[in-house]
Amino acid sequence: MTIQDLRYSLSISLISGLFLLQGCSLNSNPFSATHSPASRPTMLQGQNQSFGQAKAQPTVELANQLFKQGRKPEAAAIYYRAALTLPPPQRERVILQAAEVTASLGDERSTKHYLQQIPRQALVGETQARYRYTLALLALQNEQANQALRLLPLHATNMTAGLRNKVLLVRQRALEMGGSLPNERQTPQGIPPELQAAVQQTPNAPTSIVPQTVENLAVLLPDSGALGAVSKEIYRGMQEMGSQFGTVTTSKNYPTTPANVLAQYQQAANEGADLIIGPLDKEALEVLLAHRQALTVPVLSLNYASESQTSPALYQFGLSPEDEARQIAMVTSHRGLRQALVLVPDSQWGSRLAEAFIKAYQAAGGQVVSQVAYPNSTTQTYLSTLQTALANSSGAQMVFLGASPTQARLMKPLIQAQAPDLPVYATSHIFSGRIEKNKDIDLDGIIYTEVPFILQSLQQGSLEQLKYPRLYALGMDAVAVAKNLPQLTQNQRLQGRTGEISLTANRMIQRRLTMATFKNGLPMPLEE
Repeated sequence: MTIQDLRYSLSISLISGLFLLQGCSLNSNPFSATHSPASRPTMLQGQNQSFGQAKAQPTVELANQLFKQGRKPEAAAIYYRAALTLPPPQRERVILQAAEVTASLGDERSTKHYLQQIPRQALVGETQARYRYTLALLALQNEQANQALRLLPLHATNMTAGLRNKVLLVRQRALEMGGSLPNERQTPQGIPPELQAAVQQTPNAPTSIVPQTVENLAVLLPDSGALGAVSKEIYRGMQEMGSQFGTVTTSKNYPTTPANVLAQYQQAANEGADLIIGPLDKEALEVLLAHRQALTVPVLSLNYASESQTSPALYQFGLSPEDEARQIAMVTSHRGLRQALVLVPDSQWGSRLAEAFIKAYQAAGGQVVSQVAYPNSTTQTYLSTLQTALANSSGAQMVFLGASPTQARLMKPLIQAQAPDLPVYATSHIFSGRIEKNKDIDLDGIIYTEVPFILQSLQQGSLEQLKYPRLYALGMDAVAVAKNLPQLTQNQRLQGRTGEISLTANRMIQRRLTMATFKNGLPMPLEE
């Protein structure tokens, strides 16, 4: 990334700040007391507007217009002159706006001059955080990445979402430029003594964008195509969970495709979203991550990116089969079942499932006696493969099975006939989510992982009301995670509809499901 690209990105972020500055006082406008509506300048038309008139009547509105026209040095001067007509704390806010503009231009002299006009006693709360952010922005624009990282504020308390997101953007740029996070508090070099004392009063930058409150949710889901129906079910779950929170929670869906996902994200951010849920489509998620520098509002994706792709703004959530495989590995190891036969389909999904189970199982002291990938072809072919695998698995104490409901209904009786004492453990994929007792009676005795919502809905008699109940539960938990994200980042757990939810260090949502079994063709929970 060139420094020109960097300045463009930061300018876009700064424009957002200008709109916030103009619109943050809808209930009580601190800028309206000095100037009546008749005296406010109208929108400037081109470069023919007399700058002499602007000098005679400095206002924040005029400075905003100058900035939008690209006349940034003039805008900064007008912000500063307008600030001098305002009482504290509005004065300090607008002086900081002037300093932020000149910092975005790399104008060290003007930036430091403006900052020196802010009294030390005014440097508290968000004003203090903006002060540090402005110095960090200046350092970054002068390609001093390490200095920028040392200057950035750390804690998100007393900081609005807009400022917090800009802080994270500068931090990400500094890291991309080769900067490294400081191991301890250091006084940045090159800062005048009169500014250093103020700098030393504040702390340094978080690793993730964490919203402090979530009232406005944006949703990036397709409304048509292959994922249209499942997206509607997810969104229904979101609306149900949103209605259960005592605080006001609003959500708006921005219909999304890989082609428009970035534009829809930016529109949602501009319209004030605190957090954005989605996308569901993996290709759309990859498009967003290809523009990770634009991700200033946190994203809770409903799919998973490749390991090489990440962003401080990205949290990843979904119905991960790997979570279930790892849980089964831990449960069976704890029960003393240390010799496993692994049966999965010959597919990418089957390979992922087997890899996750085997890695966790071996780490817990288990041994894989045999691993078989059965062909996804005719029934006779995969049942024949199963028979051979059972015959060649002497010493196995359990079977780990990855299968569809149809496959599992045929495999379980064969395992029962050939190895009646061999317990079978499977993931939730063996149950369709629909009550089919006459078919699922063949699954009796299988122990499997299930989302709590399925088991609760069965007990309440409401499961048949939903076409995709697990995805409905995913939508509910997406809102619950969004609302509780600050707590999850502090290693707290959440009892969700899809399982017990926790957050990993790399911002992946993990789930621990309920262990269940089939009895008379119906799932029922097991005590662990």
